Amino acid sequence: MEPSTVVPQARRKGLFAGMKLKKKKKGEKGLTIANKDALGDRDEIAIFLHDTLGRQEESEEDLMNSDALSSAFGSLSPERKRAKLVTRIHEEEMKSQNYQIAITIIEARQLVGENIDPVVIIEIGDEKKQTTVKEGTNAPFYNEYFVFDFVGPQVLLFDKIINISVMHNKLIGSVLIGSFKVDLGTVYIQPGHQFCDKWALLTDPADIRTGAKGYLKCDLSVTGKGDAIQATQKTADTEEQIEKNLLIPKGFPSERPWARFYVRIYKAEGLPKMNSSIMANVTKAFIGDSKDLVDPYVVVMFAGQMGRTTVQKNCADPVWHEQIIFKEMFPPLCRRVKIQVWDEGSMNDVALATHFIDLKKISNEQDGDKGFLPTFGPAWINLYGSPRNHSLIDDHQELNEGFGEGVSFRGRLFLEIAVEILSGGARESKFSSIIKDIKLSSKDKALKGKDKTDKAGEDRKSASPSDKMNSTEVEVEPFDVPLEIYEEKFEEFLLFGTFFEATMIDRKFGDKPITFEVSVGNFGNTTDGVPARAGGKKKTHNGEAEESLLYEGEDDISHDLGIPLVSTTPPEKPLITGGNRNYQYLPYEERKPCVCVRSYWGSQTFRLYSSNTLEKMADHLEESLEQVKDLIKVSETAAEEKMKKTLNGFINQSRAFMVIAEKKPKGLNCTALDKKRLMLFKQELEAMSSDAKGIIQQQKKKMPVDEMIRETQSFIDKIRFLVDEPQNTVPDVFIWMISNNKRVAYARVPAKNILYSPAKEQRGKDCGKIKTHFLKLPGKRPLGWTVQAKVDIYLWLGPSSYAHSAMENLPVGYEIELSSNTNSGHSVLPSSACLLYKTLHLFQLRAHMYQARGLIAADSTGLSDPFAKVTFTSHCQTTKIISQTLSPTWNQTLLFNSIVLHGDKEEIAQFPPEVVIELYDDDAVGKAEYIGSTVAAPVVRLAHQNYEPPKLCYHPVHCGSLSGGDLLATFELLEIPESDPDRLPPLDPPDIGQIYPVPANIRPVLSKYRVEVLFWGVRELKKVQLLSVDRPQVLIECAGKGVKSSVIQSYKKNPNFTGLADWFEVELPENELLHPPLSICVVDWRAFGRSTLVGTHTINCLKQFLCKAPLGLQAAPNRVDIAETEKASPESSQPAELSQEDLFLADDIYAEVEQGKWTVVEPDPSLTAPPVTEPEHSASEPGKEKKRKETKKSIRRSTKRRKRTIADESAENVIDWWSKYYASVLKMQKAKGIFSSEGKPEDNKQTSDHITLIIEDEPDKKKKDKTLKRIQKETPNLATLQIYEGDLESEFNNFEDWVKTFQLLRGKSNDEVHADAEDRIIGKFKGSFCIYPSAEDGSLLDGGQPCILQGIPPNHPVKVLIRVYIVAAFNLSPADPDGKSDPYIVLRLGNTEIKDRENYIPKQLNPIFGRSFEIQATFPKDSLLTVLIYDHDFIGTDDLIGETKIDLENRFYSRHRATCGLQSQYEIEGYNAWRDATKPSEILTKLCKDYRISGPFMRPGEIQVGSKIFKGQTVFTEDENEEPVESYEHLSLKVLRAWEEIPGAGYRLVPEHIETRPLYHKDKPGMEQGRVQMWVDMFPNDMPLPGPPVDISPRKPKGYELRVIIWNTEDVILEDENIFTGQKSSDIYVKGWIKGLEEDKQETDVHYNSLTGEGNFNWRFVFPFHYLPAEKQMVVTKRENIFSLEKTERKIPAELVLQVWDFERLSSDDFLGTLELDLNGFPRAAKTAKSCDLGTVVAASEENKISIFQQKRIRGWWPFIKAGELTGKVEAEFHLVTAEEAEKNPVGRARKEPEPLEKPNRPDTSFSWFVNPFKCLYHLIWRNYKKYIIIGIILLILVIFLILFIYTLPGAISERIVIGKG
Repeated sequence: MEPSTVVPQARRKGLFAGMKLKKKKKGEKGLTIANKDALGDRDEIAIFLHDTLGRQEESEEDLMNSDALSSAFGSLSPERKRAKLVTRIHEEEMKSQNYQIAITIIEARQLVGENIDPVVIIEIGDEKKQTTVKEGTNAPFYNEYFVFDFVGPQVLLFDKIINISVMHNKLIGSVLIGSFKVDLGTVYIQPGHQFCDKWALLTDPADIRTGAKGYLKCDLSVTGKGDAIQATQKTADTEEQIEKNLLIPKGFPSERPWARFYVRIYKAEGLPKMNSSIMANVTKAFIGDSKDLVDPYVVVMFAGQMGRTTVQKNCADPVWHEQIIFKEMFPPLCRRVKIQVWDEGSMNDVALATHFIDLKKISNEQDGDKGFLPTFGPAWINLYGSPRNHSLIDDHQELNEGFGEGVSFRGRLFLEIAVEILSGGARESKFSSIIKDIKLSSKDKALKGKDKTDKAGEDRKSASPSDKMNSTEVEVEPFDVPLEIYEEKFEEFLLFGTFFEATMIDRKFGDKPITFEVSVGNFGNTTDGVPARAGGKKKTHNGEAEESLLYEGEDDISHDLGIPLVSTTPPEKPLITGGNRNYQYLPYEERKPCVCVRSYWGSQTFRLYSSNTLEKMADHLEESLEQVKDLIKVSETAAEEKMKKTLNGFINQSRAFMVIAEKKPKGLNCTALDKKRLMLFKQELEAMSSDAKGIIQQQKKKMPVDEMIRETQSFIDKIRFLVDEPQNTVPDVFIWMISNNKRVAYARVPAKNILYSPAKEQRGKDCGKIKTHFLKLPGKRPLGWTVQAKVDIYLWLGPSSYAHSAMENLPVGYEIELSSNTNSGHSVLPSSACLLYKTLHLFQLRAHMYQARGLIAADSTGLSDPFAKVTFTSHCQTTKIISQTLSPTWNQTLLFNSIVLHGDKEEIAQFPPEVVIELYDDDAVGKAEYIGSTVAAPVVRLAHQNYEPPKLCYHPVHCGSLSGGDLLATFELLEIPESDPDRLPPLDPPDIGQIYPVPANIRPVLSKYRVEVLFWGVRELKKVQLLSVDRPQVLIECAGKGVKSSVIQSYKKNPNFTGLADWFEVELPENELLHPPLSICVVDWRAFGRSTLVGTHTINCLKQFLCKAPLGLQAAPNRVDIAETEKASPESSQPAELSQEDLFLADDIYAEVEQGKWTVVEPDPSLTAPPVTEPEHSASEPGKEKKRKETKKSIRRSTKRRKRTIADESAENVIDWWSKYYASVLKMQKAKGIFSSEGKPEDNKQTSDHITLIIEDEPDKKKKDKTLKRIQKETPNLATLQIYEGDLESEFNNFEDWVKTFQLLRGKSNDEVHADAEDRIIGKFKGSFCIYPSAEDGSLLDGGQPCILQGIPPNHPVKVLIRVYIVAAFNLSPADPDGKSDPYIVLRLGNTEIKDRENYIPKQLNPIFGRSFEIQATFPKDSLLTVLIYDHDFIGTDDLIGETKIDLENRFYSRHRATCGLQSQYEIEGYNAWRDATKPSEILTKLCKDYRISGPFMRPGEIQVGSKIFKGQTVFTEDENEEPVESYEHLSLKVLRAWEEIPGAGYRLVPEHIETRPLYHKDKPGMEQGRVQMWVDMFPNDMPLPGPPVDISPRKPKGYELRVIIWNTEDVILEDENIFTGQKSSDIYVKGWIKGLEEDKQETDVHYNSLTGEGNFNWRFVFPFHYLPAEKQMVVTKRENIFSLEKTERKIPAELVLQVWDFERLSSDDFLGTLELDLNGFPRAAKTAKSCDLGTVVAASEENKISIFQQKRIRGWWPFIKAGELTGKVEAEFHLVTAEEAEKNPVGRARKEPEPLEKPNRPDTSFSWFVNPFKCLYHLIWRNYKKYIIIGIILLILVIFLILFIYTLPGAISERIVIGKG
């Protein structure tokens, strides 16, 4: 070899180059016989190398400059020969899941159209549901709830589209008003998986120019199993700002323009050539394989629409040049574009492959110049799907349809996506005008093409071009291709691979020879792809076929590497693995077979290089985070240092990445997306770097480490998002195992992972490294162990110009050996090569299997009999079986002797082969069942190194997609010294069965611990083996030691244990992380001393039960806190807290101005301590509360205030429990409104003053601008209770403060379906543990009582009175076919069942029950209360809607005192009367005694508890004349509500509350079926009896009568035109009704022939209706349709509709205008017709609105509106009377008695021509045309005279002549 070529290479590439060339020489010597020409080719090789090096010059220059930068990446790419260990064998795979889509249609506003009857239709996929029809309104109110169920994988679900359309209902066919689309994925990624109370913008897909067609308010939620639904209280605000609350994800602009989405399909190549239909295969048999039998076309789906190209017949490399145009609003609410290539068949079409493009990945939604529209390509997308077998029927067709991972390459498609925003409708825009000239040239083609594509399902002829432009119909049209796109530069790539190990091959393949095939794209695919040597039909740049050129080039590469181009390994027969007959292996010992494939792809590798660099940055951050998490356990400061160092590294890497990325070679064909992505990388990395700098410097405040970890995690997620490169380049590499010429198993390797780059950080993470691949079966993975083979393979993929680096990183010490091919006569078959490793080393592997925890249960008992199989290279061994446990301790060392490994021993030491551990459950009958597996790397020690025992560590176990626990083990690989084979570290002697224990120096260091156990009882035990459990006993076991409880003699009578506590001593590891699990077993003793296992529970982490030492009682501090000192805030228990609470309370501090003096009443911050969970600020404290806190003056004032409150609720007249409920809902709303507004003031305004649960705002008579006044007026002065949005347990930590509840499991969990199924729970054990190091002398507690018993109540039976209050339920799942339910309540407690069937509520999904029940119960027997909601059916059995279970015992004994919630104020009678059996002062005294706190000491004006003093009023006077009374109850209550602040107490007491509990159904586990609002009170029978239960029965709606008098109309538009005169007139009449009561429509008489738009009516409408003043809702009870058996009750806002119409005698009447008035808040009337205009209604502010319920009577002018324009005015008078008043003073409808109205004085013109024709003639003709008529008559007479004259003249003349003559 000439030195000239070596020197520059050596200079540039360091040592490797020299080594390479030597190696080649070595190889060539060995080849002499096999390849005779090799020697003569030496010079050629040199020249070839010279060329490649020359080609490299430019890129190498760049790299040399970037050396400095690469140093920043030093840490990213450690030099390794093996890929990083992955412990998981099976990847996550698509699981079918249950999803529930819940949609509430609330109301619509601003619908376009006149007098429409809107109905809402919801479509998801093929399912369709619709609301009721509302008549004659543009603002219908529905409040209807719909549920759709969906089962399937998440990917599939997310592409489904919710299409909501509002239609105008007609008898024949409905007309679309507007529709709205969103895909489920968009809903699912919202916070809480839902949009709540949002306005969807409706548009008309047929005409996109017209803009909004109205708004629809709805809730959408998509929940999977176990997703928590966030309950949100509803708001209904009349003045809601629709624009600010649109249904769009956060960050989207509120005005979304229309856009055109262009998907341009250029061409495809490499599609499967065979057609899959049977007919085609028959044809093929006859014709032979001469032509491609595939007729492809492309289908693109987006936003629920589909467009398809034309079909290209018999073509596997089709060219389409067609673009599919979608129109959708931008940004779209549908995220993915689905692209499918189909094959047209004679019988049916078959999908060839599917690809998804996520719009999020190809666009950037940031504002300004930073963001960019979706753009893609033109670029290739690679298609994957089922294997390309020539079988008649494809078994894996679903892979081609996008379900599951594609298992082979199926061609690629060249396409482009562009988006143009349409300004103002679908007018031509810049983009379309650019391609205009292109389109013109292809117009004629397009027209021809259009008729052909009849399959596209579009009626093209009917749609004129202009319609098409403006509708969202999909357009498909040809386009011409700009030249520059076609000149794609192909680059030659080389894929090199070496197989180092092929083991664990499933024995079902028998002893048939096995080969492996490695392919990239169709290159290397032996079935119908391109052989490794050839380029197939690839065209060169000149367009000639490349076949002739190929072989010359091929020799270059193969000689450069010394490896022939071949894509399969030589066939080899498998041998059986030692120690395991189920596995076979291929004996690749010293010979490692190689494959080498050449392929041609576009040269856009820079995309993958960027991805790789970013991925490495993310991996590096992730690894560092793991280290930080480990360090935290040791020391906080070390962790912080490490964190800062990591972030500094990240900042430097970001900087370096940007410098390198910006130096991109210019000539490469970058697409727009490449440039934009580069910009995006820059923005994101800069933003993250500056954040990271902020974290490091921490100017503002010191950041805790966990906060830093959270921030860094967010960086990782952002980078991971950027890594995914949407524009594919080189396809993925597939490794197939072929047995008996069948493809049996595969692995798929992403090309970027093995892509080579000279710059280390850009290299794929597995490039040039040995990686273990577990081959799997194509298609859906069956359960259990499915690995077909384990293959260790070295892969390298890169441009041919870097071919000399392909073998750089191979383990050293090999020679290349070529096998000669003499046995076959054909020289066509290429010879294969392998690497020969001559040196071999002997090792011993020691697998120290200590124990496992949290394994999967594989037996019906809920346990397993686990054993482990350990496989290393071609050896396998098995541990012993430990029966019936989920946490086996094997304590066994498996010895693998004389393991032969080839290669350099130093490298083996650094990068040893991996160990595979499988765990199985042993079954007496049949095969062992697989329960999980993991992969580990052994610790290697060579003969000359010193021995250090390895440490045990946990390896995560996975079984399919389930987590299968952890294995505590370690593996060491020891070199057997040649000199002295026995000189290995000693082992502990084996036991009788020749089983070696884990050596003592490896086992964890143990020390003595004491475990104390509290046995309380067992609950809810189900039947076991068909018998109910009667005598259970609990066994506790930990690390081989344990303790038993006493046996319960009769479970039915008393399920509690007699012996409360016990303890045992056990040796546990000192290292807490290695603590073994603790297991709880429950057995049942049956006759003849037999015992049966009932169920088990394993506690894997004991940390929560570790106590430092037995708890001693803390001495109470001597310091005395005086809780109240400031007089200004007489209720603040901790003045310091006020400052931080200010913003929270701003809304509720109100003041009174009276007698010239301000008193600011401040809510009590002690009640709001945790502001979000418990916004309990008593902003509205009634009179009594004030009385005891202020002077006599204030007493007088507060009574006045009470009276005023009652007057304020004038419509109610009475304050009851519901007043309190609604005040609480309002208060919760306020608290939420302030907190959730994220500091935006405008949100505060929106949410600060309205009531919830669809209760509308109470408008006041005269709103002043003084906010203080306004709030005081709106917050009636009521006591409130706490409404929890979840259940009480979640607020108070499940009430596990005294005892924990452990679920006992039974049955298998290995099946992925049942892994967390409810039916595995067989019962519950109540108890607790306390673990602490035991004292040396063991004398610590032997004498005394175990510390676990402190504060534990006695567990004998207790009789209790239980009161259950059920307030209401929401969003119940519909149980009837009509989408409704008839719910009623059932309660079960022990053997008691209360069915409330007769009180069912018909046709209601949001029933208000308002029911209370009393039950006598005995704890512990009846401790589980089940509340069930059933659906009442007349025929058949009632269906369960959902149920919720409450553990009453936990509540009863809890230190949070959950027996009866503490009210916010103490009152003796009235709506808020004290309902507990004991008074606050008695409760306080008892608590102080229980907690051993000194006190309470009651002194006038204060109470002292322990060291804290509470001040407040203790002397009260009812009336001024009476004696003052001393009472400490109010102040005691205040102390109780601040109980958690008292030193030594520390438990928050449960306040008076309502909890919202989710309902579940066993058929739909984990899916909420609705929620129920309720609370439970419990009173022990040994205490004084409580008062009567609180009356919460629902309020009855009040009867009202609305009397509307229509006096006159003015300026009504004139519709009719007189035929004779052209004069306009209208026959006016007015219609009126209350929404919801359409059957009571009333009309005036007709005012005929109004010429000025004036109408006179004097007509009275009378509308009776029922109304709930507190909820501000009208109650309508009516039958839904004629078939309904019962009436349905609905609550809707009270709205009056008045419409003006033009009467037509012969056709239907014309609608002229409408006026809709919300009776709760409608605009003030104008005094005169002149001052009445559109503004009075449209722009009316809150202040100008009045409520008929307050005003009672009102008269004035209001405008009629049609399509946003003023079409008339009406003078009306409204008078509201209650039903009683209406009875006393009735009035007649129309103008009838009583109180008749006088007839209107209409002008003479007002009549009907039909009835009075003469009058009509007189008025219409005579009055207008009088003079014309007179002139006409005169003329007529003259004409007649003339005619007669002319007629008689000749006769007269002739007569005269005759007579004259005569």
